[in-house]
Amino acid sequence: MIYDSVVTTGRAPISGCSSPDMGADIAEKRNVSAINSASNFYYDRDLTTGLNLDTGRSSIRLSLNGQTLQQEIPQEIEATNQRIYQIFTGDFFTKSESAPILERTTLNFDHTTPAKPTSTIIYNIITGGIFAGEKDFGRSLKTGILNGIGTTATAGISFSDFDYFLNGQKVYSGQGVGVFLGPEFAGLTATGFQPSFSTAANVNGVVIDERKTNFKYTSSKKSENTLSATGVSPDMKGQKFIEKRTNFYINGVEELQSNYLELYSGVITIKSGVSATLPSSGFEPYVVGGENSTEQFIL
Repeated sequence: MIYDSVVTTGRAPISGCSSPDMGADIAEKRNVSAINSASNFYYDRDLTTGLNLDTGRSSIRLSLNGQTLQQEIPQEIEATNQRIYQIFTGDFFTKSESAPILERTTLNFDHTTPAKPTSTIIYNIITGGIFAGEKDFGRSLKTGILNGIGTTATAGISFSDFDYFLNGQKVYSGQGVGVFLGPEFAGLTATGFQPSFSTAANVNGVVIDERKTNFKYTSSKKSENTLSATGVSPDMKGQKFIEKRTNFYINGVEELQSNYLELYSGVITIKSGVSATLPSSGFEPYVVGGENSTEQFIL
């Protein structure tokens, strides 16, 4: 088993607080449940406030029953008395400001995406960028990153600054993805790093040449003020983080927050089926880096 915990740590100074009332920067929203109504799924468009239109429409990292899907900005075609939306490689899309208000918050799935009324859909708002490629070993993904961030900005980042997904399953350095420059990338200008999903030496990917056209590669830039812990232990301990700003993966499949616990330090034993009451004073407000911040993350 590979366990992967991603937590938002916040920042110590007050300028890093997450209070919208103070106009401060807000910690990215994570593990938000999509609203299911009459077999349609909706997201909270207000969470993309502050992002430009194109970025806001390609900033949703959504998982369907644990599988991470690719968002694509659709091509819009004006027809008689209607507007037609087309996507070509993505799994879902959202509509622009020109659409009716209700349709702007609808998650629209490609006909090949197995979304059903009984599906569990959660999403994260990602502000660092989401990128995609397909039908090779990762060269097209690097092109997507270059086009999305720009060559100048890319020169200052590294392979470890991104999360990687293979057909919607999160993969890790040496466990499904790695860095490689060789014959498979012949003719590519070696600008910065090159992600590879191949079985080449020192990469440890799983994509073979005969099946490379069957795979879709996606990546998203890791958020600022977050920390990841990947390994064979399911628990993360001793790290302060902001409640409800976490993600947890088992073998690359994203888990619901109801499947793991966020606990304060000092908890030793967990019992189920036992009622509990809160003190009359209740909990104190969370302070980033404060004494009452969450410090334990247990499956």
